[in-house]
Amino acid sequence: MKETRENWGSRSSFILAAIGSAVGLGNVWRFPHEAYSNGGSAFLIPYIIAMLVIGIPLLIMEFSLGHLTQQAAPGAFKKVGRRWEFVGWWPIVLSFIIVCYYAAVLAWCLNYLIDSFQSPLPWAENPKRYFFDEYLQFTQNHNLGGFRWPIVAALAAVWSIMYLCIFKGVKIVSKIVLWTVPIPWLMLLILTVRGLTLDGAVQGLEYYLEPDWVVLKDPKVWRAAFGQVFFSMTIAFGVMVTYASFLHRKSDINNNALIIALADLATSFIAGIAVFATMGALALKTGQPVHEVLDKSESVGLAFVAFPEALSQLPLPNIFSAIFFIALLLLGIDSAFSITEAALASMIDKTGWKRIGVLSVMSLVGFSVGLLFTTRGGLNWLGTVDSIVNEGTWGIMFVGLVECLILGWFFDVGKLRSHANSNSDWKLGPWWEWSIRVVVPGILATLFCWNLYDDVTGETGFLVDSQGELIGQNILNLCMTLFVFMLAVILALWQPKKITKIVEFDN
Repeated sequence: MKETRENWGSRSSFILAAIGSAVGLGNVWRFPHEAYSNGGSAFLIPYIIAMLVIGIPLLIMEFSLGHLTQQAAPGAFKKVGRRWEFVGWWPIVLSFIIVCYYAAVLAWCLNYLIDSFQSPLPWAENPKRYFFDEYLQFTQNHNLGGFRWPIVAALAAVWSIMYLCIFKGVKIVSKIVLWTVPIPWLMLLILTVRGLTLDGAVQGLEYYLEPDWVVLKDPKVWRAAFGQVFFSMTIAFGVMVTYASFLHRKSDINNNALIIALADLATSFIAGIAVFATMGALALKTGQPVHEVLDKSESVGLAFVAFPEALSQLPLPNIFSAIFFIALLLLGIDSAFSITEAALASMIDKTGWKRIGVLSVMSLVGFSVGLLFTTRGGLNWLGTVDSIVNEGTWGIMFVGLVECLILGWFFDVGKLRSHANSNSDWKLGPWWEWSIRVVVPGILATLFCWNLYDDVTGETGFLVDSQGELIGQNILNLCMTLFVFMLAVILALWQPKKITKIVEFDN
């Protein structure tokens, strides 16, 4: 049976969907925390450089690959060469693990949104105690400690919402993003305007907008900036390859990538204004300096401790708390179902199985795995898994390195440049090919070696600590890396008995 591949109804639908994937919790939660921990607006300099040098070139590369092959990531790399199919499955497996705990964070947002309608707000007196002791009932180790049933219920709701968002394909997604992308932007603007009117806002903005240039000498700031670009723009997750595979033949690849990158950068910058203005107000009320308001070691504290505390002290705290958590929820849902869609499209392209059946199984698996993060020890497991999959040596940035090496040295990357230029208003020059072949791999290889060096020579070593005892997290890191790699290879080698769907361009 020959069947035309489904495509986005319009260019704007694709752009909004891709922006929805790129713009998420990483912009409103992770970016302000990274800036807070790394010199305020000084962090913007390496972040912008990372976006220009790595973010936009890689985004164009993934768009071009998906659009040229009309396949999700595994199928796209299989067309590059049969032996490279596992390279496409690697980010799919990693990103599906990410969405399992990402959905748990969205469950927290949903619970907090519901609690925002209580008066007084349940976290008004002591947000940190409420979040860790009452809401999570947090245990200080990796013992599970039993389920937190409100989080379990919210997790089921999140997976149900994601299922409804994508079960009919990109046609329904293109309609959903017309609402789920603009609405959180509007709410973020409301929070920004409200933050700027608060007493003490100037103090927070000074911390954000007056850069501490000294931190630029710290290479860890640059490493954090490059990592943030991957997380924020959903690069090397398999998502952008998949989304581009649904684009119509005559699509402007280069402009689309530039628009999405600028939207991602603008959202991060505005979110920073909203957060730091509000943190300034909180600093004034508590008598603390801005740099002591938030524990820099706890990124989760920004979204569920510091910001709720600041909002609870505003006039009409219930309204502004609800606005904040609606924005977080909608931003996060777009990113979460885009990752799920990437895994779903990969399985369908591989097997030809029916969409509803595959999505139902994936949703049940994702929910079941996510139950780990709804336990009293779930936050510990979330931090451990995130540090391995997202920030670890063998995580997403390493996937980006492998993609560049494969496409730059084992494939005629000029074909991708020619394809990207064929319908684009502005053209890529030879510099782009050199970027994919040399510049980006050089930077990512340096970061990889640096991470590996830290793993081996850090204070606790790699496999043993100073007392010679085995380190559980590093062993878990190795085991998960091997598991992901082996699963990617197995999926690449697996050949279904019958493939009923042949995909071709829609002319």
